[in-house]
Amino acid sequence: MIKNFGLIRGYLINGVKLFLLIAIITAAIYWFKFAPVSVEKYQVEREEIIDEVMGTGTLDAKIKMIISSKISGRINEVLVDQGDEVSADQLVVTLDNDQLKLQMDVAIANIETVESGVSKIQRELKYAEEVLSNAVITYTRYKKLMPNAISKEKFDKAAEELGTARAKFSYSEAAIIEAKNKVIEAKKILELRKAQLDDSQIRAPFDGIIIRRERDPGNIVIPGSEILSLISTKDLWVRAWVDETKLAKIKVGQLARIIFRNEPKQTYPGVVARIAVEVDGESREFIVDVNIIGLHSNWAIGQRAEVYIETEKKENVLIVPEKFIKWRNNLAGVFIDNEGVALWQQIKIGLHSGSLIEIIEGLQEQDVVLNPINPKINLTDQKRITVK
Repeated sequence: MIKNFGLIRGYLINGVKLFLLIAIITAAIYWFKFAPVSVEKYQVEREEIIDEVMGTGTLDAKIKMIISSKISGRINEVLVDQGDEVSADQLVVTLDNDQLKLQMDVAIANIETVESGVSKIQRELKYAEEVLSNAVITYTRYKKLMPNAISKEKFDKAAEELGTARAKFSYSEAAIIEAKNKVIEAKKILELRKAQLDDSQIRAPFDGIIIRRERDPGNIVIPGSEILSLISTKDLWVRAWVDETKLAKIKVGQLARIIFRNEPKQTYPGVVARIAVEVDGESREFIVDVNIIGLHSNWAIGQRAEVYIETEKKENVLIVPEKFIKWRNNLAGVFIDNEGVALWQQIKIGLHSGSLIEIIEGLQEQDVVLNPINPKINLTDQKRITVK
């Protein structure tokens, strides 16, 4: 009898435990399913909204140039360094020009020689002209006296002297032309030597700043080899890569804001200056060049930046934070408070700017929309809510 009582007692205890477990589970299910969900609210207001297209790029200069030598030679001096500001026509590099100066002196001496030769030939030409003039006079006079007053031998000699005088005059004319051509050639050589001497003094082509130095005194350079890299600081822009799906939205002249990664809290205004007409085959992005207005003094070519291009702007429109928008079957909607329970209401949205979305239809100003405080909880229709 006692054994049976103990067995019954055990069954009763186990039954109570099972009942309590079921009750706890049931209460937990009820709590999670039917307990009110804590939500935050947002009152719909009218504000300004800007639609932006974002691109990531690097700071670059619109005008840049590699400073190199036009001639081969050894560098004598590099007068500037990386980070130095330079002015247009400022001397920045000199080459060893001793040999060029010597060639210049030779060219000057050569001009003096050929010009002296021209003077000598001009005198010979003048003499040949006088001889020819006398020969013509003698020949003409003898011709009138033939055949009675002078002998044929004398006339033939005058004719021969006339031919010789003409030949010498023609030779002198050709010689003076050749001598003058030599003068022209010598002057061209002098111009070349002067240009080469000038090229040994390398100057900055425009106002700017040196961003890179590649050579030092003693280095040998050839035409085209880089010595310095110069940029103009008047036109700096960010070359940003933008997804090809945004191509139709972007136009030259649109306003933009630029944020550099070294100054995430600082925004610089900009303007779209140029749009590429080629899309990268791999990334499917294209380049947009955005001029920067009022850039800070602490910058570096190549530094990274985000560009936000303003493609559309609306004022006095209904605005809701993006987190309050809940999607169903690709339809946008929001939850509203329907006497203590959540009710999903379909809306039509417009521009998207950062965390804000324009509401075109479905809400009115001063309407209140809801969002769970706990992001892991999803609101459903008829779910009881507690507004915090």
